Amino acid sequence: MQYIVLKGLAEGERSAMTNNHGAMTADDPMDMAEHERTYANFVSLTEIVVAHLLCIILLLVLWALEGHGFIALIGLILTMLSATVGGLTGAGWRMVAPVFVLLGLACIVLK
Repeated sequence: MQYIVLKGLAEGERSAMTNNHGAMTADDPMDMAEHERTYANFVSLTEIVVAHLLCIILLLVLWALEGHGFIALIGLILTMLSATVGGLTGAGWRMVAPVFVLLGLACIVLK
């Protein structure tokens, strides 16, 4: 058996490089509870981000197309606060929805 000498590595580091016991294989059981929790968090975050981006689009309509910069600034603050509270409390996009409705009404009314 031939050994390749790795210069600059300690003996423990050389053996750790060849140790493959920590690698996961297809036969290993999966932690389904953790997987489902991670997936649920991912879906919740995606919902919040989509609702937040829709509000930002309405804010751009208010500011750029209709010229109501101050109302757009207030809407941005409300959108950020509602998305943060929705993410922290678990309410998700339901916290951003009222702000989206108000911004939509502002876009219709403030022409």
